[in-house]
Amino acid sequence: MASAQEPLGLLAWTQAHPDWKADKKELAYVASQCATMYDLIGNFFAANPIHEEQRRSANIFLSNSDIYARIGYFLSIRQGMSEQEAVARQNAFQAQVNQQMQANLQAHKNIMVPPLSDDVEVCMVNFKFAQVQVRQLEAEYTKPNASPTPAITPGDKSFDMATLQVIWDFIKSKTNAPADAAMPRLVVQPGLPTTARMVFEFPSEDQPQNTLQINVSPRTLQLWSRSMVNWAVGHELVHYAMLMRENQWVEQTIYKNTIKHHCNPEFLKLTGDIADLISDAQSPSRERLRMYSEVFRSCIRHPDQ
Repeated sequence: MASAQEPLGLLAWTQAHPDWKADKKELAYVASQCATMYDLIGNFFAANPIHEEQRRSANIFLSNSDIYARIGYFLSIRQGMSEQEAVARQNAFQAQVNQQMQANLQAHKNIMVPPLSDDVEVCMVNFKFAQVQVRQLEAEYTKPNASPTPAITPGDKSFDMATLQVIWDFIKSKTNAPADAAMPRLVVQPGLPTTARMVFEFPSEDQPQNTLQINVSPRTLQLWSRSMVNWAVGHELVHYAMLMRENQWVEQTIYKNTIKHHCNPEFLKLTGDIADLISDAQSPSRERLRMYSEVFRSCIRHPDQ
């Protein structure tokens, strides 16, 4: 298994580890690197499109990043890495890729030159393999005694309160919440920005006018499956529980909020456990890896929240 500080680029690394596809730890390593490269390069093209082809490439790169992130973070955890170690390795990958991009820009005014472009080519060549792996891993980690469930389609505008109560009871058990602690209000909020799928708001020093509630975009209810909506609400409920615990589970006019949640190991573990709680109840499991990818991305993209 390679460390995050290994000097080899991804192309050279895969050549030195020809059986990486058959080893889950090595597959996690490659997938994590590919997710990082696709994400950073995709965001660069989106922010700095020189021509329309690069704008289209940005969307493709970001989409491909999601597939690789589903494998990389999930398998890293399943193969024994702690949440904190997985995030630390990802931060190291990001630093390396950013350094390569800046060096290429300075020397060539183009980020896609060797050795970075050679490493990205590894990810491109193996993308269809990654897509197959996502499906196979979902099947492999499906709980054998789960009850068969019908396919879940988007479009239901209501909340699955029975499942959300199970999730909330689980969160309470893990955060030492009072037994009678109720979940906050869930509000369908059409006014959310298009980039916001779901937001937990509370009155703070910066925004004292806020109401303690979880705002959900109607677009999320229309476009996401019920399972993904349940996971996302669970994510926001963990925010709520950690905030309330920091405030001794006492209602406040202004809430103290000194803990950054998204990269907090407890937050990462709890939101990953919620993905398992939801997925273990389904046969077959369909979106466990997507939920884990969201766990990972919330930290990588919004570490200050």
